[in-house]
Amino acid sequence: MTLANQLTLARALLGVLTFVCLWLRTPGAFVAALALYTAATITDWFDGWVARRTETVSVFGALADPIADKILVIGALIAFLRIPSLNIPAWAVFVIIVRDFIIGGLRTLAGAQGKVLAAERWGKFKMGVQSFCVLAVLAYLVARDTYEMRMPDWIFPIPAYLVSLMAVVTVASAVPYLTKNIGLLQKSWNPKPR
Repeated sequence: MTLANQLTLARALLGVLTFVCLWLRTPGAFVAALALYTAATITDWFDGWVARRTETVSVFGALADPIADKILVIGALIAFLRIPSLNIPAWAVFVIIVRDFIIGGLRTLAGAQGKVLAAERWGKFKMGVQSFCVLAVLAYLVARDTYEMRMPDWIFPIPAYLVSLMAVVTVASAVPYLTKNIGLLQKSWNPKPR
């Protein structure tokens, strides 16, 4: 297995560990979650760079990379919903999950037709926004619950705003995938010629 693929699998594992730390909802676990998510974000940039630099881009990597991203982001969002004081909008988490199911289905259709849909510019931009927003919410949790910093009232709704921003960017990033690959959908819903 290539180093790039090992980094991708490591990111998926870091996503699971981040979820577990957030699920515990203890001040110390929030610090661990922030550290784990930061490390995972670094691997997200580094695995693609390694694959290109060493010319080891693989089909496995193209498929596993977005799955690792989803484990990381969706795991954190679901755990955030379990922390009532964050006031994370459930509709935004739902929209993000539905979008990922749709794009995942599109990737499956592409695979059935012998194609691989690798991450594109909009998908990478979306992941960048998602990573920034999740890290910001984690930093907020650490500041508020671990270090018990006093904060002005205007900061309290920021986690909800950040996750809402994530939902908007996530949906917008799906449009290029769908328009560019509309042919895959058309082939799939028409019967095969006899």
